[in-house]
Amino acid sequence: MSIVVIDPGHGGKDPGAQGNGLVEKQLTLQFGLKLRDWLRQHYQVDVRMTRETDTFLSLSDRAQFANRLNATYFISLHHNAAGGEGFESYVYLGMQENQSGTYQRIIHDEVMQYLSTLGVKDRGKKDANFAVLRETKMPALLLENLFVDHEHDANLLKNPAVIDEWTKSIAKGMAKALNLKELSPVQVPDWKKEAVDWMFNEGLLTNNEWKKTLENPLPLWAEAIILRRLYEKLNRK
Repeated sequence: MSIVVIDPGHGGKDPGAQGNGLVEKQLTLQFGLKLRDWLRQHYQVDVRMTRETDTFLSLSDRAQFANRLNATYFISLHHNAAGGEGFESYVYLGMQENQSGTYQRIIHDEVMQYLSTLGVKDRGKKDANFAVLRETKMPALLLENLFVDHEHDANLLKNPAVIDEWTKSIAKGMAKALNLKELSPVQVPDWKKEAVDWMFNEGLLTNNEWKKTLENPLPLWAEAIILRRLYEKLNRK
């Protein structure tokens, strides 16, 4: 099974680009989590993330994480600033004629097929000496998903429906590039839905996103929140 590493750029003490009320580290994590969930729900693939919370990791730590896993593919998510607009993608210097470049063309074109309907400028498929591309041993891609300090771009980045379709287009591009096999639709038994509905009714779960991933395990931090809420509920009685 293919192992894909998603790298939400920046995090922790490193906020990244900022503008129009947007902070890059928050956006990249939002994109990364949605991309992870879409891939897991629709394709046979092992998805890992360099970070799932607002934590700081060095560039080398991110690359070495993927290298230790012997990952099939590495994708790093970013947002631009400092004058400009639009979407662009990067592979390492001189890799555009290799497998990295082949994957870049497939993913870039799939994303732009959607973003072009929103009037987004295509800044092109590029290469650069970025550390996460240089130090990863597998094909790797870095996406610059619009400019937070450009009004049109920022308005798109603030739209949850746009982000949903956007991350879906990234996932579809990755699936095409890596030849990922689609999963059969999961039929969730009614008793599972009823159990989760009970947790929402009791206030133990509050984010409706969990209802979309009933077959996925809860991360440790989510389990801790549920236990704390249950503890507080019992102590109030």
